[in-house]
Amino acid sequence: SISELHVLHTIMASAFLFEDIFTVKEKDPHGKRFERVSRFVCTGQTHDIELILDINTQLYPLELNDRFTLCLATTLNEDGQPDDGEYDQSGRSNLADGYDYVMHGLVYRIEEQDQGQQLGVYVSFGGLLMRLQGDASSLSKPGLDIDSNQYLLLRKA
Repeated sequence: SISELHVLHTIMASAFLFEDIFTVKEKDPHGKRFERVSRFVCTGQTHDIELILDINTQLYPLELNDRFTLCLATTLNEDGQPDDGEYDQSGRSNLADGYDYVMHGLVYRIEEQDQGQQLGVYVSFGGLLMRLQGDASSLSKPGLDIDSNQYLLLRKA
């Protein structure tokens, strides 16, 4: 029913620390270094955020002007409850079910710029790197902290 969908969306939205739709503006701006990985430079639609993201393009192909939704969450549990850090193979539904590409990583650096008005958040997903850079009010969230575990979830917009 409509009310159940609204409740589910509210629960899922509370599990996300960050969400926006991005458009690919550049692919491999400094040349291609790995056969199956490309670096994408993207701009956010809702927030004034620049995203630089390494993606295994064999698993999730992207091209210039493609649009995708990116979400960051500290757990894949739909109720937002912390997980135990291990992938749940039980088949129970989770946030990843609604996405095409999911990675798990660690925030390894946060940089302040313009007297704290701008932030750069750096996450490593097993060597695939991401930088979100933009307005501190969009990126300064409890849970999006140095050494915090993050799930990145992508789907085509």
